[in-house]
Amino acid sequence: MYCCHCGKKINEKKLEKKKLSLSISQGEIDEGTKVEYVCPRCSHLIHKDVSEQEIKSLAAASHAEIQRGHNNFASGMSFNLIGLIILILGIIFFLLAHKPANNFELVTSCPEYYVCLVCFAISAVLIIIGIVFTTNGIIRRIKYSRLLKTIQDETFYQ
Repeated sequence: MYCCHCGKKINEKKLEKKKLSLSISQGEIDEGTKVEYVCPRCSHLIHKDVSEQEIKSLAAASHAEIQRGHNNFASGMSFNLIGLIILILGIIFFLLAHKPANNFELVTSCPEYYVCLVCFAISAVLIIIGIVFTTNGIIRRIKYSRLLKTIQDETFYQ
């Protein structure tokens, strides 16, 4: 079940438990009783009868979330690329820290060594951020593309 305003998926198992506990505590729910839920993202009431306008609103929200997913993916790939470039610079400075005067052994007291450590730290942070953004973008795009597909196939139900 998805919220008709923000497109966030609502856990149906929790809703079934709430319905069951409600029916046990208050007796059986009549057929004419209108069941409403609160969207966990935007706190808007969601009801079983979805109008055409609410479906259009849900589709628009889904398109916006897909665009946010594309933006997250692009940002993540940018962070990954910048992190990779800085990692290559760190490797170059690490190789420069092997001094020929010291028989090509690593010298830890030279500035090249400190620059390579800083480059390695910055590249690790950028690559981790890039991976998080990229996976978040992919997951968001897949989730809301499925929602749009169910809306277009008219198999969407609350």
